Amino acid sequence: MSIADLILGFVLVFISFFVLLYSRKFPRFVVRGVRLPGPSFFPRILAVLLLIFAAYMFVEYFLLRKRKTSDEKYPVDAKSLLNLLWISLMVLFFFPLANLIGTFVALITLSFLLMVVLKSKWYEALVFSLSVSLIVHLVFSVVFKIPLPVGVLFAKLR
Repeated sequence: MSIADLILGFVLVFISFFVLLYSRKFPRFVVRGVRLPGPSFFPRILAVLLLIFAAYMFVEYFLLRKRKTSDEKYPVDAKSLLNLLWISLMVLFFFPLANLIGTFVALITLSFLLMVVLKSKWYEALVFSLSVSLIVHLVFSVVFKIPLPVGVLFAKLR
């Protein structure tokens, strides 16, 4: 267990609390006076699972590290922490950016930037970003008929 795992535990706690707070804004789902699991159900389950995993990481770090010798196979360096910071920032900025410019464009932009920062070739990053965004759009918008945010900027074009 390393410092990077401890940092990951704190990031998991932060993300889970963010999801729990954000999911409180979702509408209630009531049918004939009976409250059923609504849109907040699945995000809350994921947030609780993230909290459980983070708790396990803390327990392992603080209680079980005395039993193990510290033969760290993966040393923590500044580059790894910077990559973790980039990924965390990209995830946090995706939702506000998706509401502003739309899910499709935000997914292309952020996945392209993330892959370039992580040292992928720019043309591979572009092809992969376009492919993933197209697949996400087809699956959610076309197959499942789930409306994805088109963004404030592109909503006026409709």
